[in-house]
Amino acid sequence: MSSKGYTTKTKVENYLLKDINVSFDTQIDNWIEGVENIIDQITNRNFKADSSASARLFNGDGTPELLIDECVEVTLVEVGNDGYGSSFTTVASSGSDRYFTLPNNHTVKKQPIHKIELSARDFVCGTQNNRITAKWGYSAEVPKDIEFVATVLVAGIINQHSQSGDQIKSERIGNYTVTYNTDNGGDSFADFNRAMEILKMYTRYII
Repeated sequence: MSSKGYTTKTKVENYLLKDINVSFDTQIDNWIEGVENIIDQITNRNFKADSSASARLFNGDGTPELLIDECVEVTLVEVGNDGYGSSFTTVASSGSDRYFTLPNNHTVKKQPIHKIELSARDFVCGTQNNRITAKWGYSAEVPKDIEFVATVLVAGIINQHSQSGDQIKSERIGNYTVTYNTDNGGDSFADFNRAMEILKMYTRYII
């Protein structure tokens, strides 16, 4: 598995204001991938949407609305003809018998689609009996504040291994220990706290 691009070695170097020897490139890539996984696990989100659409199945509840996984584009909506999805009916994206993607104006608001609403029918009540094809994920481009979080966390892992800085403070995040300066001249620990607040803001609670 390759990294999603939440941050890069160059962005980490710019944050640390130092170059990292090319012999560490593979290790840096592994740390970036690990941090991406931690961010996704904490927030229950995928911040880099798929570049191609794929189908997923969802349970219908007999209403015109269907909660789906976050996505940036819906390409096909198929309503099950029975409770177990043995066959499907395609719903058009326009006309009187169509579907709508919600929330309204999600592109302008830079929010992911998370609900489908039908104009003239219901999603049949059942188990995995409605099929939605979409580009799954929170955003087509990684949000800048998530890029900041990933960069800060990878920098913290590097600091832990180099133990740089006059005054340091370490924390655990996932399987990693991250370390930051706390001296007045360069309080990178404040960036760590800011990064954790950003993750709280983005966290999606699934009931």
